[in-house]
Amino acid sequence: MNDISANLIMSYRAAMFDGPADISWLRQGWRGLRQYGRRAKAAIVAGDVALKAEMIAKADGLLTFMVGILDTSEGTTLGGALMTIYSALRFTLLRANVENDLAALDDFEAALMLLDQDMKMSAESMPAA
Repeated sequence: MNDISANLIMSYRAAMFDGPADISWLRQGWRGLRQYGRRAKAAIVAGDVALKAEMIAKADGLLTFMVGILDTSEGTTLGGALMTIYSALRFTLLRANVENDLAALDDFEAALMLLDQDMKMSAESMPAA
């Protein structure tokens, strides 16, 4: 990535978050993904194919957004790790959509819940600024 692209991305992130991005904002995204997953699961149980597709599409769109703002530049570790996790989540959504797989949505929920809990524990263990 050239310097101009990197500067544009960093400016975009700073403008989105009214300053340098803090990782705690990820929790809201994960909670949104969990909500979409729960609603997709309920739609599968109810036989509502259109709602299932809509909820999975919304979850996929949110994942796309969250991937797009990751910092994956050289020397960073969180961005690359989250990219891998988000790819696995996207595959799980695909499996749920194609196979009407409730277990896949349970896996999706569990993975996001673990991310959320780990983030909360990390935040609580950090010394106050």
